[in-house]
Amino acid sequence: MLNLLFSLHVSPRPLTTSEIVDDPEIGYAGKKSAARDSRCRAFRRDRETLAEHGVHIQEVPPRFAGGIAVTEEGAWAIDRERTHATQGVLSPYDAEEVVCAIDQVFELHADDPTLWPLQTARTKLCELAGRDPSKPEQTGERRADLKSIWNAFGRLKPIEFDYRDARGTEKKHMVDTYGMFTRGTHSYLVGFDHDAGGLRTFRTDRILSAKHAPDTRPSYTIPAEFDVAGHQFLPFDFSRADATHCTFSFPAGVAVEELSLITQGRGELTGDNDAWTWDIAVRDLDAAASFTLERAGMGMRALAPHELVARVRNHIERAVAAHE
Repeated sequence: MLNLLFSLHVSPRPLTTSEIVDDPEIGYAGKKSAARDSRCRAFRRDRETLAEHGVHIQEVPPRFAGGIAVTEEGAWAIDRERTHATQGVLSPYDAEEVVCAIDQVFELHADDPTLWPLQTARTKLCELAGRDPSKPEQTGERRADLKSIWNAFGRLKPIEFDYRDARGTEKKHMVDTYGMFTRGTHSYLVGFDHDAGGLRTFRTDRILSAKHAPDTRPSYTIPAEFDVAGHQFLPFDFSRADATHCTFSFPAGVAVEELSLITQGRGELTGDNDAWTWDIAVRDLDAAASFTLERAGMGMRALAPHELVARVRNHIERAVAAHE
């Protein structure tokens, strides 16, 4: 089904039934013993399943020229108007997040006509978020808020801001900013949260508003032992599960500079150029297993605990089974 969806999505024209069911790349023709009727039935079942997930594939009638059919059979294309994400797929807050991201892309690349199809997606997401699609995000105000945070950081003054977390809860924070970093498409600030009494990390696009930090506020000092690298995220950090101590290994010949790019300065890296071990707390063992396999080519291996090693093995077995 994914091959079918991808083929229809990237094709510059509708694909005929024969082009779909006879194409080994899509997969229906992979079952060489299957008759054409059987492959067409499988294609119909896949269309029905995709429709259940909000992806509608419509039949395009044959084109005619001078009363003669240009094609002998109908063709198929994604119905862009009806295709949608069902209500249960995205929460209103998640939809709002995507709308904000689309608005930022529009602002950065306003003259790029290839972005116009995003308008339809944006309208549907705005409906889900309960937001008027004609009103864009107030990016100017957002930039002014971030400028206030940056100025406060430069003067080592506590900054007060309203923040909406991943659950949609809004709360006011007073923070001594210790450092900032970017991960993927998002930027983060790390600092001492006065109310929590400890270090916290905040995603800057979730800051709703920030107040200018007056000079009368007492300045703070960034602890000498603070290192922002220790607060950057890795793919296996995003889970509410309790952290599990895990150990990974790297073979001889992997340079410490290359290891630093992988570990992001997190955890404890021990050894020398003969062998390395990396100990770090992991919250999502499946993500850690994928992280390991993505770097298996350079010799990364999972050593402990047994559950992590088993999940790596399961990932390998599923991949092999999918290609048998």
